[in-house]
Amino acid sequence: MKRIISGGLALSVLMGFGLNGEAVDQQKTVSRQQVNQAKAFPMFHGSYVGAPLKGRFDEDGLDIWYLDAKDFVADGTHLEFDLDWDIYGTMFTSKADADVGRVYNRYFQRNDETMYFPLSWSGRQYLILEGYPGDTYSVPFSVSRYEPIDLTRSASVQAKTMTALIVQTKAGMVRGSSLGATSVQALAPELRLEKLTYQSVAEAAQAKRKLEQSRATAYVEYDTPIKAFGADAFKKHQWSLLNTGQKKGVKGADISLTAMQKRIAKKKQATTLVAVIDSGVNPSYADFAGKVRMDLGYDFVNRSKTAWDDHGHGSHVAGVIAAGSDNTYGMTGINAKASIIPIKILDESGAGYTSDLVSGINHAVKKGAKVINLSLGGDTSSKSVESALSYAKSKNVLIVAASGNAGKKTVAYPARSKYVFSVGATGRTDKRASFSNYGTGLDLVAPGVEIPSYLADGEIAFASGTSMAAPHVAAVASVLYSLKPTIKASDVESFLKKSAKDLGTKGYDTTYGYGRLNADRATSYIK
Repeated sequence: MKRIISGGLALSVLMGFGLNGEAVDQQKTVSRQQVNQAKAFPMFHGSYVGAPLKGRFDEDGLDIWYLDAKDFVADGTHLEFDLDWDIYGTMFTSKADADVGRVYNRYFQRNDETMYFPLSWSGRQYLILEGYPGDTYSVPFSVSRYEPIDLTRSASVQAKTMTALIVQTKAGMVRGSSLGATSVQALAPELRLEKLTYQSVAEAAQAKRKLEQSRATAYVEYDTPIKAFGADAFKKHQWSLLNTGQKKGVKGADISLTAMQKRIAKKKQATTLVAVIDSGVNPSYADFAGKVRMDLGYDFVNRSKTAWDDHGHGSHVAGVIAAGSDNTYGMTGINAKASIIPIKILDESGAGYTSDLVSGINHAVKKGAKVINLSLGGDTSSKSVESALSYAKSKNVLIVAASGNAGKKTVAYPARSKYVFSVGATGRTDKRASFSNYGTGLDLVAPGVEIPSYLADGEIAFASGTSMAAPHVAAVASVLYSLKPTIKASDVESFLKKSAKDLGTKGYDTTYGYGRLNADRATSYIK
């Protein structure tokens, strides 16, 4: 098989994607000077086949080209390179990536010698060709158009172990001892919450018993695992925004986005901050230009100021909310005036801890988020998360959470919290998705089956889950805030419920809540 020089990729168990091609152990170093001397791709329009890339490999066996995705995206979704058996190809999505050697890490191959690269990026991209020093070469390339990847198959997320405790100290009192904890971390000082980490499950259990006996302890609980719930090029696939009956759907079983856009077209809208607490967000896409506030985000998994997505779930959620519209790139987001605060609490496998969820909620509130999207959760309730949710609600923040993907008559946590707006999923026929949790506490349903959006590596993929339903609601909620920044969160909830399309039993029911999201009717309540 053709060698493809590639960076390391943490494989997603939720979304099930991987590499075609082989990673090599060593890669030749490319200097900044070589990158600066890169040649421009030959341009073409109206034809899917361009002039080949022709050149001669330098003394290091390298030759470098650059392109701007925006110059080709009108003609297709991917570039396609035909490489000979002795020519290797490497792509960088930006000059910054090329400077630090961060290689694009997914390639598709129809055969051993064809390499594909998505045209979803902003700025300039670089292709490095490698061969024998001094040899001449000719690499044909073309623009291709492909359907979104199908990632609707479910997969498990690797479980986390519970070796840490979350402790709330009573007001006016001081915790006497850390009881041998290897580390003590302040989660939310204003809520008097700390995380105590131990070397083993047994040590954590022993410490928990002792802390429960302390008069200074308000409560102590395990740091329990949580997980991810699973004329643009791909706009025709976004049935949730405009359902014309495609693929056996029911015409009109959508969120009425087109009608909403007409209703608010001449109204003044303010930018609204939406916190996506998830696996991070890749801000490099043209559809995300100016919309992802990396300066306000944080990575609580790696303790980094840059909440970069190494899984794909967070980018998928963010795309539903705020991707650019009608710019010929991949898809259409619901709210053009939304800015995303990326907060990473899920690792490369889509798993995380409640302690980081507490920190993430607290961070979102401090950075001014009006809406928080939680497309994640688990079975176990948490007092510390309740404290954080209560704090957010007191600051007039709307928290939207996915109801869970187990198909159970029990809403997952934190969606079932009284401080949260809970969202289940429907399909193309306006029926509850078979995987969608329902029951007491469900507030609304929204489209969540075969929803196209971005992954972490530039590809657009179909994904299904209440994870995809929740951002539809979060996005429409952010539209209400953008039309009336002083609106109360309780009024946003009320408008979303009153405007919903009633499904199932007349009135509220535990299968559909108050009904399916209707963006147009919701915005009609803003005067």
